[in-house]
Amino acid sequence: MSLALLNKIKKGLKLYKTIISLLLSLIITACQSPNSSQHAPTDTIAISTADFGQYYLSLKNLSADELHKEIALQQLHKGLGSYEAEMNLILLYSLSNSPIHNVYTAKSQLNRQLKKQQNDSLSLGDQAFIALLKDQLNQQLFLFQKLINRELIQDTEQAKNRSKEKKQLDKIATLELTVTQLTEQITQLKKIEQNISEHGK
Repeated sequence: MSLALLNKIKKGLKLYKTIISLLLSLIITACQSPNSSQHAPTDTIAISTADFGQYYLSLKNLSADELHKEIALQQLHKGLGSYEAEMNLILLYSLSNSPIHNVYTAKSQLNRQLKKQQNDSLSLGDQAFIALLKDQLNQQLFLFQKLINRELIQDTEQAKNRSKEKKQLDKIATLELTVTQLTEQITQLKKIEQNISEHGK
């Protein structure tokens, strides 16, 4: 894969993430109710977070150590059957700087949660955020698949070239063997001819 292609994809992803962040900020501002605009400060950020967009933005400000703690906390709450924790873990899988970042896992778990959860129970802001998240994950998976397909094409071409090269080398080896055999036959014929000449004298 060419360096130029990788750089182009990285720039595209960066621009896409910036647009998503701006859209999320607008949605959060528009859909946030007055009584949910402030949360009491705690040692953790996610136990009482009902706004997934706000939670996602807060995750982006965490250090690596804080993210590890947050992941452990959400896994603990998920083990206790918390739907909110399951969604928060999906966001942690989606976050690019998360230690457990994995687009495939995020998408599969999001699909599973959407089947289990009725959208009617979510706020309009959360529904909009989840729709945006789904689009973002789909776009990333599309780009990954495109890269994989390109690599497969390149690998196939390289395999074809290697196969052609091997056939050419095999042909050259066969010709060299034929030349060697012919040379030996000519040498033997010369010896026979020489013996015949010597006996004829």
